[in-house]
Amino acid sequence: MEALNCKYLLALFVSLFCMTGATASDALLLNSSEQELPELDCVIEPSEIVDLGSAVSGIVESIHAGRSDLIAKGAVLVELESSVERAALELAKVRAGQNAAIKWRQENAAFGNLTHQRNQELYRKSAISVHDMDRLKSEARIAALQVKQEQDNKRIASLEYRRTLAVLQQRTIRSPVDGVVMERFKSVGEYVEDEPVLRVAQLDPLHVEVIVPVDYMGRIVQGMRAEVTLKLAGSATHIAMVERVDRVADAASGTYGVRLSLANPDYKIPTGLRCNLGFLLPVQEENEALVGEPEKLRVSVVPQASESSASGHDPAKAGVRLAPEPTAEVCYSAGPMADENQAFQLSAKLQQHAVTTRLKTTTVEVDHGYLVLAAEQTGEQKAGQLLNRLKQTGIDHYVLTKGDKMGRVSLGAYNQLAFATAWRKKLAARGFATEIIPRTRESQQYWLDVALTPAAGASVKPGERLASLFPDTSFEPQACSLALVRR
Repeated sequence: MEALNCKYLLALFVSLFCMTGATASDALLLNSSEQELPELDCVIEPSEIVDLGSAVSGIVESIHAGRSDLIAKGAVLVELESSVERAALELAKVRAGQNAAIKWRQENAAFGNLTHQRNQELYRKSAISVHDMDRLKSEARIAALQVKQEQDNKRIASLEYRRTLAVLQQRTIRSPVDGVVMERFKSVGEYVEDEPVLRVAQLDPLHVEVIVPVDYMGRIVQGMRAEVTLKLAGSATHIAMVERVDRVADAASGTYGVRLSLANPDYKIPTGLRCNLGFLLPVQEENEALVGEPEKLRVSVVPQASESSASGHDPAKAGVRLAPEPTAEVCYSAGPMADENQAFQLSAKLQQHAVTTRLKTTTVEVDHGYLVLAAEQTGEQKAGQLLNRLKQTGIDHYVLTKGDKMGRVSLGAYNQLAFATAWRKKLAARGFATEIIPRTRESQQYWLDVALTPAAGASVKPGERLASLFPDTSFEPQACSLALVRR
């Protein structure tokens, strides 16, 4: 009886769909099309985690960075004991710079040519034999070949110097990324063979990893954007972009992975935390894109008018209101803002008040700690003497390889001026003249160009209106550009 009831209900369900002109497949398609992308749990991770090791084995001589220290790409982090390699480099450098053997062979060849020329006159007068003349010719040619041999030896010595330098550089571990030191595995004096010495992480950009049910496969594509919110009280919302979508799903769990890229230029977003993620639908992404594309026509939906205009054609009847003429607008610049997400949020709020916005960025130099540099040395001899003194006293140091201070000797990098000053005093007590200079790095600042149409008959100026609506934001008047005004 129960089986008959089930068959009866199934037949009734199919007949209802046939009566309405729909099929079972159409119902499933309709159900899937109505599904919205849900809010998902995610994890924020560094884009790169690198365990730094050494190409050669040896004893750790110095470590220039500790846990949580910010590091730049190419900076020297670890140096192995390399006294033998440095001595070999010095020997190879001397050999590569020697020219005495070449000059000696050149003088010998010049004398051989001169002797050959003098004896040619004697040979024409039959004063010397053919055998003697052939011997002189051979000696001149041999002298020329000896010059070529010494020149080849000098070229080989130069290559040997470069090889020795490469061997020495293998005993220096440099940072492959801009980021932070996560962990330190070795200390000064320990032996390194095939174990990592430091673990470093790249924090810009960050990776946002999210697991998505296979029901939504095909809905998420590369380049799609999403809002990411950390599971911390008071955390802001950040915009991430889909970087990779797994092509192979996990059959056991019925899920697949998606990776998003999240910009973090100032390292303000912490990593290793859980988060919530909501993908932006195509309509939302189009509205977000208007922030960066102000030249597009902006229209807003309004209730249809009940009366026609005097011209007989009322745009409001079509459900849209066109933007005012560019000549009626006044423009301002809001900023600077250090966070792109903050600029997006402000833009969304401004657009609620019939304001056109355009996002722009500028690059500025910001303070990034302090460097303690040895006093500038004039001449290679004085620079070499300084390096020898530092090695003898055991003070960690490295030579800057880029920037306007390239070639200067750095004795330490500090985040706080007090620590740099204390270290400078200790160096002065040891007889080293130093100076403290600020470290800088490029940082992005975000601005919003704002175009506002003055309300007809309003006594309040547009700038005062914006200031009253957004008291925490500074609006500076500026000329309206063609790219900003609405058309």
